[in-house]
Formats: sequence, C-alpha cells, structure tokens
Amino acid sequence: MNILFLNTYQPTSNASGGIARVTCNLGNLFTENGHRCSVAYYHESNGLVEGCFEKTVQLTFRQERPLLEKLAASYDVFIIQIQMTKAYLHLAPVFGDIRKRFGTKIIYCHHSVPFAESAGYDLQYFRFLLFHSSLSFKERFKWSFWCLYSLLFPGLSIRKIAGRRQLITDNVDRVVLLSESFVQGFRKFVNCADDKVIGIGNCCTFREKLPLEELESKEKTVLIVANMNEHAKRISTMLHIWKKVSSRYPEARQWKLVLVGDGPDLDYYRRLAEKLHLANCTFTGKQDPQPYYRKSSVLMMASAFEGFGMVILEAQQMGCVPVVYNSYESVHDLIEDGRNGLLIPNKKQGEYVRQLGKLMTDSDMRHDMAVNCINMDNHFDRNSIYAKWKNLFDSIENQTDRL
Repeated sequence: MNILFLNTYQPTSNASGGIARVTCNLGNLFTENGHRCSVAYYHESNGLVEGCFEKTVQLTFRQERPLLEKLAASYDVFIIQIQMTKAYLHLAPVFGDIRKRFGTKIIYCHHSVPFAESAGYDLQYFRFLLFHSSLSFKERFKWSFWCLYSLLFPGLSIRKIAGRRQLITDNVDRVVLLSESFVQGFRKFVNCADDKVIGIGNCCTFREKLPLEELESKEKTVLIVANMNEHAKRISTMLHIWKKVSSRYPEARQWKLVLVGDGPDLDYYRRLAEKLHLANCTFTGKQDPQPYYRKSSVLMMASAFEGFGMVILEAQQMGCVPVVYNSYESVHDLIEDGRNGLLIPNKKQGEYVRQLGKLMTDSDMRHDMAVNCINMDNHFDRNSIYAKWKNLFDSIENQTDRL
C-alpha cells in the first residue's frame, strides 16, 4: 500500500514535536511491514528526513489543492497528521473531493483530546495570560477572551469546536483518536457511523527497554520532559510543587530537578525558578530525552490535558516512574495507579506534594514501581499497534463509499 502522510512540520530524525515523532515512528513501522511511505508538509525542520520516507513534498498554504490532487493519483491512503484547527479547515472539502474523484482513502489522526481548543482554559491560565504570557497584547486579549468564554459557557465552546470536527469527519473515511476512551465523548457531539471513529494509541518510541540491572545506576533526579507551554503543560505548577517538596522533605534536598524541552514560556519558567529560589533545578533546553530517562528515577507531569502522553510511555520504558495528574481519560491506558506510576487527583497540589515526597524518600517503593514499568504488559509495542493499523487499512480497503 502506498501511504502519504500530511504534516504541518517536516518529520526529521531529531524531531522534538510529538506529532513529528509519531509520524516518524509510524513511517518506520509501516515500511517494515511492506508499505511505501512518503510525506507532504508545510514547514521545514532541522535535521535529516527519516529514511522510511521515499519522497518528501513541501506544500504551500492555501495553494495545496492542485498538488494534493496530483499526489492522490499515486497513493492509496492519505494519513492526515495536520490538526484541523480553524486555520486548516479549508482542507476538509479538499479531502472530500479527493475521495470522490480518485478513490483515495483518507484517515484523519487527532493528536489531542477530542475538543482540545476548549480544554485547559481555567482561572490559573487566565491569570498567566494577564500577567506572565510573552504573547503580544492582541494575542493575549484574544486568548483571555476565549478563556473567559470557555469558563462561562463550556457547553457552547465545545459545540463550537465540535462543528469543526463534524466538517472533517464528514470528509474522511476514518477518524483516529489516541484512545478508545475518547470515542464516546467525541461521538456525543459529532454525528457519524459507529465504526468511523476509532482509538489507536501511539507505539513505543524506543525499540528496547532499560535492562533491569541498570536500575541500580539510577540517579536521584526528578525529570520533566515537555514543551515549555503553560496552557497544556502547567510547568509552573510543577515548579511550585518542587519548592514545597524540597521544603517539607529533608531527603529531597539530595535530589535535583531537570527540565528538558524548549517552548514559548521557557524564559518565564527560568525567572519563576529564580524567584522561588529553587535548589538543584536545571533547564537543559531542547535535547534528546532518552539519556535523561535512563538516569532519572521519577518523571513529573501536571498537564491540564493530553491526547496520550508519550513522555509517560517513554519514561516507563526506561524505568523512570511517572507521577501524573489524573486530568485526562487516556492516562488510564498507561498508568495503573500505585503499580507502574502514581495518579494524583487533578489540581490537588497538596496530594501531589505528599505522593511525590513519599516516592522520592522510599527507595524500595521506587524500585518496585520501576521494575513494574519495565515489565508491564505493553499494549503499545510495535507489533500490537501495527495490528490495529492493519485492521484499519483492511476495513477501509473493503468498505463501500460512505460520502
């Protein structure tokens, strides 16, 4: 089968963005199983293009229709990794026309919670927008207004976003969400056939897990791997938690906090860390996270929402125990609370401090959970995820047109 991925950014070997990494993983996975993969994208990225992609094509925004129609003659399936925000909605009828005229199958992959544009807009983020955001005044005003609108009229904001999801759903063969747990909520607001929306998680990034014997070499390091973006990731919350853990637990002063990643709010976090007088706190910027997973003992995550949480799966592969807010449905696909990670009630900062402090000061608990992380039955290994994609390819190949 000839497969064309459509991405916003060019997926390269050193891609740091989640969607770009997932595209590279899927491209390699499909190529290993006999498919031919190429990629079309809007924006170039640094680094070499993954070898699994036979061809790469750059698209021009708002002028992509002729090129996409030309490509449709050569590919059996388009996999849309571009997120259908307002800016890209003009593509939905283009995909519908391509299905009608060329018979190309179209799969849209949504890489966040179903209605992400209305998620994470709470009073904490509203205050951040007003006082700390690096956005321009115009952008801060726009997002502050949307934040208040989402807070005051949550049902209306979801329905507004659902209209966009309906448009793309009507023009593709399948919508793939990152978890089966999202499907019911999606279909509550979007009308479609029962089998048109399915859940397939991301496959493991690393091909090997950390050998158990290497757990003895783990350092007393708490790790944060994230895009430095306050809206979704709530990095400021984790810095405040670290301050409280360090103050409350004397043993925690032997530990260090390492933050890996870049993003629009990084400078604010550096200033906040200085203001809080955080000890043993290091910002590395953009780096390959795998070496940090290997030597770190604990992963912190406090996201307001996630589609999947690749960093959790990556950390578990490397025996780095995740401590995560229970803020989104699909986190339960990855963590069994108390066995291979800790789930903290959302926004319960005191409980997060207590649980993290306990994990940091109890080496036996930490070791047992790290072993469970490495040994857990993994439904996201490459073979399991490919089997789900193969079932999807088979189903759309045999379906009658439902436009």
